This record gives sequence, structure tokens and C-alpha cells, in this order.
Amino acid sequence: MKDGEHMKKLIVILSIFLLVTGCSTKTNEPKEMTFDERMLMLIQECISDYNTSVAADSIIHTLDTPPLPVEIETITQIESLKDLKTREDDHSNAKYIAELDLNPYKMVFHIYGECDSFWACGEASFEVDIDTIYPDNPKLASTKTILDELLAKDRKAFDYLYGIGVELANQESEKYPGYYQVINTAEIENPTSIDQIKNYVEQVFDINFISQFYAEVFESESPIYIEDNGVLYCIQNVPSITDEQVFNTSLIISSKEIENQILVDIVSSYGDIIDPELKRIIITKTENGYRLGGLY
Repeated sequence: MKDGEHMKKLIVILSIFLLVTGCSTKTNEPKEMTFDERMLMLIQECISDYNTSVAADSIIHTLDTPPLPVEIETITQIESLKDLKTREDDHSNAKYIAELDLNPYKMVFHIYGECDSFWACGEASFEVDIDTIYPDNPKLASTKTILDELLAKDRKAFDYLYGIGVELANQESEKYPGYYQVINTAEIENPTSIDQIKNYVEQVFDINFISQFYAEVFESESPIYIEDNGVLYCIQNVPSITDEQVFNTSLIISSKEIENQILVDIVSSYGDIIDPELKRIIITKTENGYRLGGLY
């Protein structure tokens, strides 16, 4: 073979090699997802997590995310965004809002960006069709009675925990600047110890729930209360607490008993306006009666 022909053959082989490897490189490059493809992926992840109890429990406790309605055990996975109904902008700044029909409920998705995980940029909630609500359902009368008793005291107990509504001495403590001796409360006469505050709030809240606030209230660098030699002091400038949720116990949607708990799905109302978003209240059965074990 002549040198010229040999050279031409090498060039052809090299060209074919470069062409093949070039195509292979392009083929292996990840395809960039479209907006709709990413929204579908994120929502499918959310549904999958809700259907996996371990993941769902972790998400609920970490992100304060509402659990599945008690009447629903699993959610059918969607195959396309066409399985959803998009919603108009609700002034939440979400880039994508859609709902999934779970008759008589709706699962609502708010996605605020194009992230890689739903929980990094999304929120899920559940709503009930208000036309299906049966006010003062007699089947839920016993649950309503328990809730009425607990919710009549929960705000006051939480206020006391954070030093709100506590009667203080006029003179500031010399030993603890910014703190004043606790003189009285409406429910605890002449309180002298942190244990008295704890005992009161634990008559309303399950200890496993309310104790998560104890580190901030009693043990932080600037605690709400200080106990010293039989004297209880409280900081004067107590932190503000957000407005309480107005649960309407006439609008209990459903309930379910599991082991030592009653799971209650309920909605809020403001005057004649009903908020369709489901809230979860957990009632814990203890040796000393019923306690509030969680609010979502």
C-alpha cells in the first residue's frame, strides 16, 4: 500500500472514531428537565413520601407538615400533571400550585422553585370540601367534649409557660437583672417553683409534647423563669406568641383511635367563614386523663 493511501485510510479511521466518540459523549449528557417534568418529579416524590410511613413521620415532625387525613391510608401516584388541577396564584409567591382530588378531600401542592427535592421548595396541605362538612356530628360528640375541655385551657397554659398573664413584683431582682419575682397567677397561687409551672401545663398537654419547649423556657441562656431558693422569678419582657389557631369543635371532620391516641381532623373558622384546610389535633390518653399531644 502506498504511503498516500495509507495516510488517507488512517484519516478516515480517525474521523470515524472521533465521530463515534463525539456522538457517545452527547448521548451520555443528562437531559435538562423542562419545568413541567420537574414539577411532576417533585410532586411524585411528595406523594411517595406520604405513602411511606417512615418518611411521612419524619417529614411531619421535622417540617410541621400535616399528616394524611385519617380516612385516607394511601394516595394513588400520579402519572402526569394532567392528573392535577392547577390553581390560580393565591399571593403565596409559589411558582406552581395544583390540587389532587381525593374526594371529599383535596391535596394541595405549593412549589416555590425548581429544586431537586419537594421538601426543599414545596409545601403540601389537605383541604376538605366544606359542602360535605356535617356540623356537630353526633358520632363525634364524645371527641368534641374532650376537645372543648382541653382547648378551653390550652392557651392559658401555654401563656403561663411563656410568662404571659403572670403577676410580677414591682421591684426588679438585684441578683437577676431583668427578672421579677412571680407573685401570683390566676391558676397557681403563690408559685415558688418551676415544677409548679410544669405541673399546671402538663394537666393540659402531654409531657412528651410540651417538654420540647422546656429547654427554651427553663434552661436557655435567657430563660423565661429562674428558680432560686424557693423564689420564682420571671423575665419582664416576655416573647410575643403568634395568634392562636381558632379551632371550631363543631367542625370536626373525622377522628380515629390508635393505641393511646385519638387523631382528630378539624378545620378552623373565623365568624361565618370556614377555612377548608385540615388541621390535626392529637389527643393522648394518660393515666391522669386526656391531654393534648400535638397540633399540626
